[in-house]
Amino acid sequence: MKKLYFMRHAKSDWLGDVDDKDRIINYIGINEAKKIAAEIIKKEIKFDKIICSPAKRAYQTAEIIKNKIGFSDEIIIEESFYFDYQKEILKVIKNIDNQAQSVLLVGHNPTWSQMVSQLKKSPGKIYLDNANFVCLSADFNDWKEANYEKFDFDYIISPKNL
Repeated sequence: MKKLYFMRHAKSDWLGDVDDKDRIINYIGINEAKKIAAEIIKKEIKFDKIICSPAKRAYQTAEIIKNKIGFSDEIIIEESFYFDYQKEILKVIKNIDNQAQSVLLVGHNPTWSQMVSQLKKSPGKIYLDNANFVCLSADFNDWKEANYEKFDFDYIISPKNL
């Protein structure tokens, strides 16, 4: 059983002339990420890998999760997560080391909402708001089998509901 978690970056600020990639999360975003981290701990979720967009707001979100849950490995930066390259993101998923059973992907909308909606077997669209955390699972042993409509939608957690 493989578990794939998608998390949209926490709330960020639009600060004047700052390049989009350099935008940081604000105090609301910090609290959102901490709430999700607390829920991850409560649910006893463990990750084998955390893969993240290179954008500062996504990395900050991933770093809060990493630090709060005591994840000891480095966060892997994946350039394709910043851009709307769904085929590239699917390639990243297919190339995850098979030793990894549980992987957290931290990125952006609209891509994350689209990816979750396409990967899950059940019909209907899923929208990820700031810091939303989604769990998908699939009953296969090789990440190369990952594809659209192959995953069960397990749940979504929103910091607004915590």
